[in-house]
Amino acid sequence: MLRRTILLLAILLFTQATSLAGNVYDVTSTDGMTTVTYRVRFGGGKLFEAYTAFDPASKKFVYLEWKRSDEAPKPVLTFWDHRTGETVALYKFPDVKDPLPVIPSIEDMKVCPMTGDKKFEAKLTIIVD
Repeated sequence: MLRRTILLLAILLFTQATSLAGNVYDVTSTDGMTTVTYRVRFGGGKLFEAYTAFDPASKKFVYLEWKRSDEAPKPVLTFWDHRTGETVALYKFPDVKDPLPVIPSIEDMKVCPMTGDKKFEAKLTIIVD
């Protein structure tokens, strides 16, 4: 048990210290009657970076990727959110009709877009480098 705890701590420290790595999570949520499990990725790898968004039209997570050596994509639109006071940037994602806001990380995703569950579980399954 101690060995597993130390290994988990080392993995967590490594993922926090490595800004080039991306993380893949298995998310499980429920709408009260149906349980849904899906996989979502945040961040890129050593050679590329990526933004993550959720497309409500297709009900899928989508990704905008570019080489780290290239300039990051620019937002196509920004707006001021009257509820938070923040300026929200919207980006054009491949094969998606409308621009979408980026979900920066699993910690920033407060509600499961598939079910509306605010108590969803996310398990780190893969670290992309």
